[in-house]
Amino acid sequence: MSIPFLGLILQIIFFLSISIFNFVRVYVIEHFSVYPVAFFELFLGILSFICGLLGLIKKANIGLSIMVMLFGMLICFFFVFVYLLGEAGIEPPIRWFYSN
Repeated sequence: MSIPFLGLILQIIFFLSISIFNFVRVYVIEHFSVYPVAFFELFLGILSFICGLLGLIKKANIGLSIMVMLFGMLICFFFVFVYLLGEAGIEPPIRWFYSN
């Protein structure tokens, strides 16, 4: 299995964890805190970005490597906007997602 496919698998795990297995995230957040979930998602984003970067450096399936890098960066931006800005007390940019 090549490195970009490993990054793609990590991203699939991320999307499954926020969609189908969201009840696990909610359980961990309610019983522990938001930090284990947040750092797990950040870990998946950074690792998938690194896998895409390594695939690009090794020239292994360049199109997939670029896609994995871009989605890895989007996962990291998701972490920043959902977890860090909320902790800092900064209003989210899209008010439809959050109630007052």
